[in-house]
Amino acid sequence: MDELTEQVNLALDRVKAERRLNEGQLADHLGVDRMTLWRWRDGQYSKAFKTIIPLTVLANTPLPVGWIEQATDIRILAPLFSIPNIDA
Repeated sequence: MDELTEQVNLALDRVKAERRLNEGQLADHLGVDRMTLWRWRDGQYSKAFKTIIPLTVLANTPLPVGWIEQATDIRILAPLFSIPNIDA
């Protein structure tokens, strides 16, 4: 498992524990189906997510304008990483 997938899983597990959800409830909470959640846990993300999230997290900078609209996984997963100015 690569570092990005580990971080995604940690973020998902944190939300799951904080809200006392099972995996199906977590998918519902995030507004995705179980298959999408499984894909994320398995390291399958959009090209936009794989490109922009590591750079954004490492630099601790807001997402560039327009990127948040480009992928469902960016809109849903980025806030779990506590990235500042996610709506910028």
